[in-house]
Amino acid sequence: MSKNTQRTTTAMADSRFIVIGLNYQKADAETRGHFSLSPDAQLALLESAKHQGIDAISVISTCNRSEIYGFARSADQFIDLLCDHTNGNKPEFLTASYIYTG
Repeated sequence: MSKNTQRTTTAMADSRFIVIGLNYQKADAETRGHFSLSPDAQLALLESAKHQGIDAISVISTCNRSEIYGFARSADQFIDLLCDHTNGNKPEFLTASYIYTG
């Protein structure tokens, strides 16, 4: 087993499937705009995730929603990534978001 495969297997064992996001149903246009990800911001977020050892992640950002799907140890990892690469902040995200695990 290669080191990358071993690291991924170990990381996945400590991870669970998580979805975080916000959409038009709970967040107004201004709030959604704070969490909008340009294509460059999406790439930067994915690169940051990779440096954190998160290999299984997908990002969707449209005018109606911003979502992250993937495997992580906690939803906070994804929330922090989203906030680090947008103009939003964690308290604002938590008031208008959804978080699913498992």
